[in-house]
Amino acid sequence: MITMSKYKLSVIIPTFNTGVFLHESLGSIINQSIGFENVEVILVDDKSSDPLTLSIIDDYVSKYSNIKVIYLEENSGFPGRPRNVGIDASTSDYVIVMDHDDSYEIDAFEHLYNTITKENADMVSSNYFEEYKNIKEKHTYIFGPDFDKIKISSIDEDLRFFDIGPAIWIKLFRKSFLNEHNIRFLEGMLAEDLNFFINVLLQSNSIVYLDNYFGYNYKIRDTDEDKSTIHVRNKKYLDAMISGYYETWDMLINLNQEKYFSNVFRAHLVFWLTSFIASDISNMDKKDLAKRMGPILTEQLKYTPDFGETIYIPLVKPLKNKNFDEFVKASNNIKKSRKRRMKIKNFIHKLKI
Repeated sequence: MITMSKYKLSVIIPTFNTGVFLHESLGSIINQSIGFENVEVILVDDKSSDPLTLSIIDDYVSKYSNIKVIYLEENSGFPGRPRNVGIDASTSDYVIVMDHDDSYEIDAFEHLYNTITKENADMVSSNYFEEYKNIKEKHTYIFGPDFDKIKISSIDEDLRFFDIGPAIWIKLFRKSFLNEHNIRFLEGMLAEDLNFFINVLLQSNSIVYLDNYFGYNYKIRDTDEDKSTIHVRNKKYLDAMISGYYETWDMLINLNQEKYFSNVFRAHLVFWLTSFIASDISNMDKKDLAKRMGPILTEQLKYTPDFGETIYIPLVKPLKNKNFDEFVKASNNIKKSRKRRMKIKNFIHKLKI
């Protein structure tokens, strides 16, 4: 006997010491044009220690019957486990994962849901806005503003789908597809969204991308008290990324899809190198990270001799020679060079004011 869910889609929101940001996130869901009664919200709290966060969660759960909460007994430290717990607990046919400090456009769920059901797709993704210091801008187009909807039944039809990127919070998934292929987030590490997205991309036979619809507001924060993940550059973060990369490489091998190595990793390795170089961790820690990351970076050199960025050319020779002391030295020189260029740029900018 088939039982129909009372909800059209489920939203999974991991929380950890979220505080007042949760008001805006949940408010954007409550006001969705699809009708809030059609949405199941599952908060998965990753052992918050902040009384304000716990109080806000309790207020919403007590007020709305379709907002539920699951409290993890131990802090997982990474997004994967709470996301998986939420997916497993969801009761609707479609699921989407949200970050706890962002928001959706008012018609986002209606747009995504109508598309995925009409197209009978496993995943639908849209574009999104980036917000930084009260400036809201459209994220880069992949296909262009003239392409409202692009559908593929295999990644081989259009490799540009790799460039959509793993931003998981603007992707709606058919839950039965995820279950059928045992697709879940990596736990205890980062790059979990990359692994999840690539797994879907390689195993689905129906994916839709809405390049000219912007349904999500991604807040980029960069202060000492409040940093977005993209601005965290400590050893734990960089090492957790490496773990996720190796799991994703193994997945490509297991799916017999290693030919897509560069499509999957090219942009992400540039991001990792940028974060590695900008970090203030010790040279010893940098050397340890470089050694561990070495095989992945070396593999990418088969496709892009300078990682696609000429500024990284000084890293190539020490990497090939496995001379990681020189690799760290070269990375520090790149950091100094970037700082000098930034000072000059700021000086010229002041002269123009």
